[in-house]
Amino acid sequence: WNSAPDATLLGAAEDGVLETREGLFAQAVRLLDAPQARQGIRNFFNEQLELYELDSLSKDPKIFEHFHRDLGKDARDETLQLLEYLVFDENADFRDVMTTEYSFINRRLAALYSIPSPTVEGFAYVKLPGEQRSGLLGHASFLGLHSHPVSSSATLRGRAVRTILLCQSIPAPPVNVDTSIPEPTGTTRTLRERVAEHLASPSCAGCHQLTDPIGLGLENFDGLGRWREKDHGAVIDPSGELDGEAFADMQELGRALRNHPAFAPCVVKTLARYAVGRATTGQESSWLKTLSERFEHHGFRFKRLILEIVMSPLFRQAGPLRELEEQL
Repeated sequence: WNSAPDATLLGAAEDGVLETREGLFAQAVRLLDAPQARQGIRNFFNEQLELYELDSLSKDPKIFEHFHRDLGKDARDETLQLLEYLVFDENADFRDVMTTEYSFINRRLAALYSIPSPTVEGFAYVKLPGEQRSGLLGHASFLGLHSHPVSSSATLRGRAVRTILLCQSIPAPPVNVDTSIPEPTGTTRTLRERVAEHLASPSCAGCHQLTDPIGLGLENFDGLGRWREKDHGAVIDPSGELDGEAFADMQELGRALRNHPAFAPCVVKTLARYAVGRATTGQESSWLKTLSERFEHHGFRFKRLILEIVMSPLFRQAGPLRELEEQL
């Protein structure tokens, strides 16, 4: 609930009910089934996906005519409503967030996405143009947040995929290395052509090879998240490869991420860290692996993962675990 214990939970603690696995599980189910749990889960995703940064979303209105001071808030609401729906209402395979062709949008987002507004006020559940936009990668929250104020960014978008969705680390750029992307010219109009310079430079390639090929798969979206076919008059090529999995466009990139071996374990790792309020230690990696296996066993249902974490020693024991083998 992201709040203080209620009277029922305090009473269960005083009566020793929480000292039994059955009692603990029953209370966890009760709390998870209550309406307050939705706001608590929204708070987790707001932090995990760094959506709070959308409060200060800023774009050049001369370049992005659809930018509005409330667009960041609208974009965050879209993503959080979809996640809440998949977790609580559909109890869906959580990985579907990367591929679903449905979302919750309002009039402002409908204009940005070039589709008819589903409602005069508020948000409505609609089918997106799947041939152009699907899953989290097609949300303005992701595309706008991980871009520059005046342009898109293959590096920022690729970095977000690696660090936020796959829990991977990207080294900092070497000191005194120019990280700016060259301006368009008559022979290098698309971003793909311009970032080729970084991919060819030994001092830059190590990091940019990890990020840019992913971000280029999202180049059909400008820095605000609006669909486009061309960049400075040249046709955009959104194809690429993610850790050996080739993709032709953003839809295939979303599917590659959905099935990536690091995606579901990253969800487990971030939720476990959120639950215990600290980073997990190397000694606790066995429990993270076990939780990932149980997450998969239960069809990647997010609510079930919450219960598995609550019932694990990671959550029940204060401080880092030291005797994992005895508790596995």
